[in-house]
Amino acid sequence: MNLSGLMKVGAGIGLVALLGAGVAAFVLLHGRVQPLGLAPSISASPRASPLPDDPLALACRRPAVHGNATQGVAGLWAIEPGSVAGYRAHEVFAELASPHEAVARTERISGWVLVTSGDSIQVQAGCIAVDVRTLHSVDEIPGFDTTDRDRSAGEMLGVFAHPFVIFEPYPATMALEAGSTAVQHVRLTGDLEVNGVTRPASFSLDVRLQRDQLAAAGSTVVQAGDFDVQVPQEAGGFVQVDPRITLEVSLVLGRP
Repeated sequence: MNLSGLMKVGAGIGLVALLGAGVAAFVLLHGRVQPLGLAPSISASPRASPLPDDPLALACRRPAVHGNATQGVAGLWAIEPGSVAGYRAHEVFAELASPHEAVARTERISGWVLVTSGDSIQVQAGCIAVDVRTLHSVDEIPGFDTTDRDRSAGEMLGVFAHPFVIFEPYPATMALEAGSTAVQHVRLTGDLEVNGVTRPASFSLDVRLQRDQLAAAGSTVVQAGDFDVQVPQEAGGFVQVDPRITLEVSLVLGRP
């Protein structure tokens, strides 16, 4: 083959490689998993709640509340099937310049929130527990098995010693309009426990009360290192992960 032919073959190989990288980049950029939003007022596919003696339920033991209100907002609200929680993290692979967003979720959630109302609506106390052992990736990466990431994430989160992430909100007055079924916005601050380490965290939430069902969805951003979670950051490694991790929830609560 002459020089001209070799140049054409080389150009063809380069074009194929470029197209392959372009397709992969397109999949990563346009296959982004959307953030969690408010759940429907009634779950389309009910799932079993944790049993009372389930360690997940015991992680947020429900208080005994007598005369729980049957109307309005006041009273005890418990996590119901249809709730989802998870994380999203930005990662960059050594073999692909385009950034990617890792997203993992679980439906293993338990907990409760105690609310009072009068001149204002107040969160008196609460506890939400997420079984991080059951987190599974919902994003896709061409040529990569995300179950490998799930195993690594479990090790980084210390799930064998600390299987649950727990959030306990501080008492707070919420600027909610009683009786409104419109989506309203609140900020809820509390203690967040990850990997056995507890730090303050604030969730920005959309909230809706409809048909005796309370829905809340939103997120917070945490620094992995604040919870002794070490993510891959070595330059030139297989993957680099931004230590700023987004935790997101979509909760459905009802009367117990």
